[in-house]
Amino acid sequence: MELVHLDLVSLQTLDGSCFSDAYPSDLWQSYLDRPQRFYIRGLIEQHKLVGFLCFSVLEPEAELIRVGILPEFRSLGFALKGIRAAQEDLTGRAIERFLLEVRESNMAARKLYHRLGYVNDGRRPRYYPGEPGQPAEDALLMSLDLK
Repeated sequence: MELVHLDLVSLQTLDGSCFSDAYPSDLWQSYLDRPQRFYIRGLIEQHKLVGFLCFSVLEPEAELIRVGILPEFRSLGFALKGIRAAQEDLTGRAIERFLLEVRESNMAARKLYHRLGYVNDGRRPRYYPGEPGQPAEDALLMSLDLK
């Protein structure tokens, strides 16, 4: 797994291919304009761009904001390898704790984060809007301490 810097067009294209609620281009641009604050990398496997990830970095913590894997490459371990590689890279920047939040119903992501060593820290009630006609959903807070 290789981590590479992304330009705005590549990032928007990936985000739109991975999520139905793609971030607006001005938000992505604001992240790309502040590389010390936002760690954004594309995931390359065998010369193919398979996904991306984004961390918000406020030393000594980094929060995983978004990880997207193209649909045809999901469930093949790319998210696991990419997050591990990024965490290793960020640990070199004095990061001691990783944080994230995940939709309670997202069992695949929860399983992935547990495999990476994250533990449950709490809950944000009704954080995620529900699908039409469905109630809002809780976010689970998770962290990984390196100390």
